[in-house]
Amino acid sequence: MSEIPVQDNIGKDVTVNWKFYDGFNANKTFWTDSNGLEMQERRVDFNPGFTWAHSEKDVNKISGNFYPVDSAIAMRDNAKNLQVTVLNDRAQAGAAEVRNSTIELMQHRRLLQDDNKGV
Repeated sequence: MSEIPVQDNIGKDVTVNWKFYDGFNANKTFWTDSNGLEMQERRVDFNPGFTWAHSEKDVNKISGNFYPVDSAIAMRDNAKNLQVTVLNDRAQAGAAEVRNSTIELMQHRRLLQDDNKGV
């Protein structure tokens, strides 16, 4: 893989996205394996530890929905009795249903400065 270009002085995230059509509806819910043993249910814009109070321009709207994915990420359409599972070969960050009917895995990230948020 070539180096990620940053001549514009902006950090970049390289992701792989899967988009599902034909009315696939996961109802803002997906599952990730956090330890390689069992799947954990995740809900978009939900965390029992705090209340989401962000605007459409808030960058945490997307980053707050990424979770560790050790070996799999899945989402289900219960009305159609369908499930999509993506298996990965290494630990990555993943999200689903942030943009309707999508699964997203982060492949690489290049930041040019510390954002003071533990990244």
